[in-house]
Amino acid sequence: MATAKKAVRRQAKSIYRPENQVIIELLRVFRDRTGLNQVQFAEVLGRTQSYVSAAERGAKMDTLQIRDWCIACGTDLVTWATEVERALKVGSKLGGRKI
Repeated sequence: MATAKKAVRRQAKSIYRPENQVIIELLRVFRDRTGLNQVQFAEVLGRTQSYVSAAERGAKMDTLQIRDWCIACGTDLVTWATEVERALKVGSKLGGRKI
């Protein structure tokens, strides 16, 4: 006797979820608050401009890379995460896109 398999609905990969856009946008917002362009910020971060650009376009970053980004912006990971959560709760309109 065959058993019926339950259809499992898988959540989209995180890079395709709308919440990811909030995370990416807040990286740019934090950099913008420093008043530095990508080249200048890259120097502070000790990275290349292409790294900064890639991060702001959604390249994967691990927690330590995001922490380094926050420190280079003169803030900390907790402040950034708090802003992410706040933006997600209110249905962010960052970058003209509503979540």
